[in-house]
Amino acid sequence: MNGNRPPPKRPPVKRRPLSPCQTVPQIHERLRTGAKTIVIDHRNDEPLKLTDAELPDGITIRIVGVSRVIITRLTPETKRSAQIVATDAARSQIFGHTTLFAYGNAHTDAFDTTRVRATNRATSNLVDDSFGDVGEDTTTYAYDNATVHSHDQATVHATDRVSLVHHSSTPAEVEHGVTVFGPARRNIRLRT
Repeated sequence: MNGNRPPPKRPPVKRRPLSPCQTVPQIHERLRTGAKTIVIDHRNDEPLKLTDAELPDGITIRIVGVSRVIITRLTPETKRSAQIVATDAARSQIFGHTTLFAYGNAHTDAFDTTRVRATNRATSNLVDDSFGDVGEDTTTYAYDNATVHSHDQATVHATDRVSLVHHSSTPAEVEHGVTVFGPARRNIRLRT
């Protein structure tokens, strides 16, 4: 009884549910109130356009549903940069220095020097000098000077001057000009 009394129970912390944002002004309002996670569920035909102003350091952007989003990050990323995640059947186009994590059936078009980390049935189109780390049943189409690191059962189709580091058990389909590295570099089909 003397020192063995349990501490008093504290009431659980009540968090309000994350209400999805559908417009840029709603995102700005959430940022103004100090939100650390922004959920975007944009059901409009016109894509929602996000820039550096909507991507401050230290927050998480989660794109859900059938949202269509265009993200352009002009400032180079740091370790504290906003984390951007696309899930469900979201469609994203990313430009500049953006990094995006794609899950579920998300579809991503990556341009410039962007980075995509895709798993779990996501589809990616990598163009220009973009980078993709893809695995777990994803499908990736790579063009120009893109770099792809594939693992698990990732399906890769590559052309132009793409560099492919292939760890996947699924054969990659490549054209002449693609450079293939990695332990599964012989697991390819040459497309003519």
